[in-house]
This record gives sequence, structure tokens and C-alpha cells, in this order.
Amino acid sequence: MYKKEFDKLTKLPNYMLFFGDEFHLQEYENKITRKFKDANILKMYYETAKTHLNENSLFGGTSVLIIKHYKVPPNLEKLQKYAKDSYLFFFYYGNKKPKIFGKNFVRFFAPNLKEKIEYINSLCGEFNINMTHEAKLFLAKSIEATFLHTEIEKLSLYSKEIGVNEVKKLVFIYKEESFEDLIVSILKGEDFFEKLNMLLEIVDFKRVIPAIIRYVRDLYSYNLYIKQTGLSNLEGFLGYKLPFDIEKTRVDLAIRLKEKEYYELLKNLLNYELLMRNSDKNKEAIFWEAMSFLKTFRSF
Repeated sequence: MYKKEFDKLTKLPNYMLFFGDEFHLQEYENKITRKFKDANILKMYYETAKTHLNENSLFGGTSVLIIKHYKVPPNLEKLQKYAKDSYLFFFYYGNKKPKIFGKNFVRFFAPNLKEKIEYINSLCGEFNINMTHEAKLFLAKSIEATFLHTEIEKLSLYSKEIGVNEVKKLVFIYKEESFEDLIVSILKGEDFFEKLNMLLEIVDFKRVIPAIIRYVRDLYSYNLYIKQTGLSNLEGFLGYKLPFDIEKTRVDLAIRLKEKEYYELLKNLLNYELLMRNSDKNKEAIFWEAMSFLKTFRSF
């Protein structure tokens, strides 16, 4: 089933598989933890699982077992029979849907802009933050959903109303602009390895390729918008005004790349990202192969 179908359930199945987008996996683990806050909850990989699911018959109450893994533990499906009066929730962080639990599964897709805004609104309420709509829109478009909670919690230390300018000053590491200087150098055909090595001192290398993919995808959206409207600014598309120098750089890059070059870039980068996700070893070697591809990409 999909997220919307699961959200409508009045009673949860006793065993359930969750897989797909990492942000939703984390959020729904939190939701289940809150829902069963008075139950006997154990979060683990696999060991002592059968014992825990049987505890309710010994001590009374409900037992909840939450398992998180990138692989399916052996014999996991056999635990179903021990979840008759308990709950077993498996949060799978791998790339292929496991063939377990039959129809009892929820597949998550990456949150869209509306969902991210709703999540930001709930966090602003939780942390009592007064934030403008433009700032929320900027956060939703610029920051990976998995890092929104951390960044908004940081913003809660700021007592005044928070606008786009305050967000840009106070939020750095996880926003798109933290990669922008590097990505601009790459797309301009400059020697970018010194900037890359500096960035890798504070950022996990596995986050770089997804950031480049998002940036190139956004440039393509800008390209289409400029062609359709004839405008040379992005305020109408983004819903907020960018600093002049940043906007000029993005517009210049957006119109510089041709349709076939966007296709080649995104096709190759997505392939490298898929290789990294599906490989148990040599992820860093694949990453540097991708960087070499960017260095020699013909359009630069």
C-alpha cells in the first residue's frame, strides 16, 4: 500500500514492512514509537526478537519490535507467528522491495514540496518558531527532508521572526548552497578538486552526487521556465528573490547547457548514484570515478 492508504488505517496489522524514502522511514518510525509509547518497545536488528515478541504473554501488555536494516535478516518472516498479540515493524533501508510479509507493506516516495511545507509547519509549531512563508518555501526547496528537523531546531534559538535572510545566515551545512560553489566550478569546467577536498572535510562524500543531481535538475527547470516566459530572473518560479549574484550565476548556467547535455549529465550521475547505493564495497571508488567523469565532460 501507499502512505495515504496506511495513514487511513484505524488498526495496524501485527507485522508490517516499511521501505522507500529514508525521510519517511525515519518519520514513521517516530510515529509508531509515539503511538506505542506505553507499550514494551524494543528497537534492534534481530537477536532476541522471538523472546521479545513473546514477552506480552509472560508479563502482560503489548510488545512492539522495531527492526531497522539495509538487508533482510534471515528467517525474519518466521517471526510473524510470534506477532499474534504483539507488533513487528521492519524498516528496510535497502533499494529493492523485500518479498516478505505479503500485502503488509508500505512504500514511501520522496516527500513533495507540499509535504515538506506541512512538515516544516509542524516543526515550527513544535519549536514555537515564527517563520515567514517565503522562508519555509526556501527551506523546503533547499534542504534535504531528513535534515529539516535538525536545522529548524537550530532556528528555534533565534527569538525574532525568521525570514529568508535569517535562514541563509543560520542554516549552512545541509542547504543546497553549501554545495553551490563546488557545483558551479564543476559546471564551468574549472579545476574543482581543491574545493571538493575542502568540502569532504565536513560533508560525507555520499551526499555530493545527489546534491549535484538536484542542482542540475533545478537548472533544467530554470531553463524551461526561462524559455517559456522569456524572463531572465527566477523570482516568479521560486516564489522568493535570490541575491543578484546567485541568480545571475544560475540563470547563466541554466541557459548554457543544451537539452542533450542535461540528459547526458543526469543519466550518468544517476547511474553512478545507483551504483553507489547498490554496492556493498568500493563506494568511494565509484564516487571518484563520477568526479573524473565530471572533470572530462565534453560540454565543459
